[in-house]
Amino acid sequence: MQQRSIQYSLGDREYRLNYWMDGSEGAQEIVLCVHGLLRHSRDFDELIAELSDHFFCVSVDLPGRGQSDWFEEAASYTPENYLPALLSLIATLPDKPIIWVGTSLGGIMGMAYAATPENRLAALVVNDIGAEIPGAALTRIGNYITAPQFSKLEQVEGFLKETYPHYQGLTTEQWSRLATYGSRSEDGKIFLHYDPNIAVNTKAASGEDISLWPLWNLLTVPVLVVQALESDLLTQPILEKMRESSVQFDLQTIQGVGHAPSLMKKSEYLPIVEWIKARFV
Repeated sequence: MQQRSIQYSLGDREYRLNYWMDGSEGAQEIVLCVHGLLRHSRDFDELIAELSDHFFCVSVDLPGRGQSDWFEEAASYTPENYLPALLSLIATLPDKPIIWVGTSLGGIMGMAYAATPENRLAALVVNDIGAEIPGAALTRIGNYITAPQFSKLEQVEGFLKETYPHYQGLTTEQWSRLATYGSRSEDGKIFLHYDPNIAVNTKAASGEDISLWPLWNLLTVPVLVVQALESDLLTQPILEKMRESSVQFDLQTIQGVGHAPSLMKKSEYLPIVEWIKARFV
């Protein structure tokens, strides 16, 4: 994996967007991986390791996460402002079709990209996100956006294990990686590697259902929906309504897991790898 970054503009300000890449830039397609609300680019290492032999793979830190710059204002943390950053990144990549893999918020951004003129989307994988977001789920998510402090990396790892109980089954090496790339050091203290101001808009929207149907109904490319069967975000009623829409999609269900699957376990990422390779290799 090689680390890169670009500069992009939002209003009158310049920001840095961090990403990692692997595979050959001469590949026929690009796999672009976009993480969830409080996650980061290294969530997709296992998936990319399986795909980089055939595809040029890119995994990005959204603004305010990982090693990308934080926005100046809390109100800027919206999908409408993430999209220009992603479009700026895509403009620097080889002019090839894009297979988008998005977890939760990353899936929303994939749908938003599909709605842009002259997009290069060839397929979309959405991990535990659908055409609606229940307000109750947003309330739950908003409540766990905190800014804890730690004195050592092992404490970060312990915190992550408590916050993401459905990640159980990951290896010691995987937990160590999550703690390393999911934290930052400042003045001798360790913090989670995201801007706490992300909570402002999330909490403001909590309690209200959000419709993504205008974006969902525009999809015309092959779609794979990954559903965690214990998810409070992609519920069975929402999935049934999606089945009734004009958008055709394949479904991968994951038992015993809530929102959102880590995609770090073979049982979670190999079906995605097989789905992509069946269509593009």
